[in-house]
Amino acid sequence: MSEDKLDRFARGELAAKESRELAQKALDDPDLFDELTYTSIAKTGLAKRGGVRPVWVALAGLAAVAAVVIVALSTNLFRRAAPTPAAGSVPAASSSAMSGPPVFLGRGAESSAPVFRDVTPESRTPRRLGMVTSIEDGTATVDLGSLDGLAKGADAEVLRDGKVLGKIRLTAIFRERARGETAAGMALRVDDRVRVPAELYLRAALDQIAEASARGDSEGARRIAGEAAAADKSELAVSSYEDLNNLGGIAELRGDRAQAQALYEQALRAEAPEAARKIIENNLARLRGAR
Repeated sequence: MSEDKLDRFARGELAAKESRELAQKALDDPDLFDELTYTSIAKTGLAKRGGVRPVWVALAGLAAVAAVVIVALSTNLFRRAAPTPAAGSVPAASSSAMSGPPVFLGRGAESSAPVFRDVTPESRTPRRLGMVTSIEDGTATVDLGSLDGLAKGADAEVLRDGKVLGKIRLTAIFRERARGETAAGMALRVDDRVRVPAELYLRAALDQIAEASARGDSEGARRIAGEAAAADKSELAVSSYEDLNNLGGIAELRGDRAQAQALYEQALRAEAPEAARKIIENNLARLRGAR
């Protein structure tokens, strides 16, 4: 490995393709892996360049550090720091900020965003459509639940052959199923489709996007956002910088650049901490640069 490439990595000047190639090579070269790991740690303020390497880098934590290094390299997280922009401004888009998918945010410890439901790594993604699984004495059971955004007292639409038959008023909510009262005179059948209201579904998707991002699962966050992008456009009242950024990412994946830009700009005004602010700024710069 040339000293020039290592120096460029340390300065944050590698292109995305070069970063991925370097990350792949590090998997088969212990010395290179150690060098990249130490450099990455130093660049995030956890160690100082030129000091003694932390012992834990060479011990059991090596696997976890490997994941951090590979993610950092493949997503260009360790770019050279840009000058702090004036209030309300957005820095010029760099070539690295103008390509790739939107970056989503997890909720920080200080976030004011509401926690809508418990989400675990094993959870399936939220679904907008489900079906009636049973009907008894005017009460229908559906295969959707809190994981999909359903809440007690909400109305879920019932569809057959693409047409709305009526609504079910939800009376009992479980994680992946719910029960509700059918409207008088509605000839409901087992296997009729049930649709979660758009705003409730998007709230559920945002929760899972934030959870996936918080645990470093960027691919999972983008997959959930991609599925949510197919949902009906809905005005969802949110105020946290994480949710505003993530809604912007969903709008961008849906192809609604105007809404995505407006949401990213709102996120910048929502008092995000510096690290999150840079991600939002890069999302906005990339969006503007791609026009």
